[in-house]
Amino acid sequence: MKKVIAIILSALTLLLASCTSFNVIENAPYTDTIIINDTTKAPETEKTVKQPVEKYTGKTGDYSGAKFMSIADTSATAKSVFGGAYYTYKEQYRTAAEKLSAFFDKLTQKLIDGKENAVVSPVNIYMALSLLAECTDGSSRQQILDVIGVDSIEELREQSKILWLYNSRDDEYGRSLLANSIWLSSGLPVKDNCVNTLKNEHYASSFTGDFRDEKYISALKQWLSDQTKGLLDDCINELDIPVETRAALASTLYYKTRWNNEYRETENGVFKGAEREQRCVFNKKTAENVIYKGNGFTAYCERLSDGNEMWFFLPDGDKTVSDVIKEDLVSFTGSNVRGYTYDVTVRMPDFDVGYNKQIRDQIKELGIVDCMGDNSDFSPLTDDNLYVSSIVHAARFKADKEGVEGAAYTVMYLSGGMPVEHSKYDFTLDRPFAFMVINNGVPLFTGVVNEV
Repeated sequence: MKKVIAIILSALTLLLASCTSFNVIENAPYTDTIIINDTTKAPETEKTVKQPVEKYTGKTGDYSGAKFMSIADTSATAKSVFGGAYYTYKEQYRTAAEKLSAFFDKLTQKLIDGKENAVVSPVNIYMALSLLAECTDGSSRQQILDVIGVDSIEELREQSKILWLYNSRDDEYGRSLLANSIWLSSGLPVKDNCVNTLKNEHYASSFTGDFRDEKYISALKQWLSDQTKGLLDDCINELDIPVETRAALASTLYYKTRWNNEYRETENGVFKGAEREQRCVFNKKTAENVIYKGNGFTAYCERLSDGNEMWFFLPDGDKTVSDVIKEDLVSFTGSNVRGYTYDVTVRMPDFDVGYNKQIRDQIKELGIVDCMGDNSDFSPLTDDNLYVSSIVHAARFKADKEGVEGAAYTVMYLSGGMPVEHSKYDFTLDRPFAFMVINNGVPLFTGVVNEV
């Protein structure tokens, strides 16, 4: 009898071991491994472990390839968070947008000169700077707050959170998806309070790995690709992440929506580009709308299906796009400038413009200097000496007769009534022009089209 019991117990032990082994293999789609540091545990229990490298799918808990993680619920929108107080907080959003308009104008003018096709995402860069402010202190932080135009880190937290929520949606009217993350070197002693603040106040995911390992670099690039829906993969593939990087802050934006009033006609024509004339097909429609006059330009505002607006800025005959981009266009869209209503015929060419540049110098020129060099203070994040060695911003924006689609990322490397008859107006975008997608004063994209 004792022998029978012993045999049964032995069989059960083998069966349990077999099931456990099967589960490990089942949950590991890739056999390659990377060495990572499990910093989710208290310092005295930290240890080096091996984990399978998994492709990040955007779902909470799916990224076991980087053990230290805290993926926030990025499906949250303003309506789900604020409920009945949605419209009360929306007034706070508009107030925040108005306060930020000067910063958005200065930032745009630093990055775009109007001489070539370009598009940037001011709100995406703002989100990245908000992450940087949380990781810094002293004059390093104060310069960021001064440039953005807020009085304290607490104000910035509330401001960035409300901008995040009121620019997040994924429904039949459109998609506006933001994502933040911090990528840490496994050898960097990190303060949990800072990382938790990034998670709770800025919805940032957190990862730890070795920047000398190609698999960790690939994981970061895969995250960028997933968040931008593949729209910026050419730029992501070009990213050169130095092996001496100790941490990286990454912020992304993906945006797609339709025109509220679709273009149903086309017309052949000529686009008089900055360098040459090009034959093209214009998307065409006629509808009652408002034409605005600015300093050296005419503006037209198009409603998008998600409730946002897309503005077009057409230079006057004696002006160039370079002249127009120097104007405070964000402030102009939020002003009470009077427009005049016409039956407007709009002709818009399909266009696809991009941007992929190192913008560290331009950010320094705005006044954010100390965190870039010897005077940097990253004490909220770590007691090690860090500085911002590189800032890369990439963006792409497309428009056609169906609607618009855009994506952007910023990566900071830390090393050390009754119908009324109106007169008619012809608004044809047949020469270089500027454009902007704006949500109640917050510019999601600002760009220039010199060629189509």
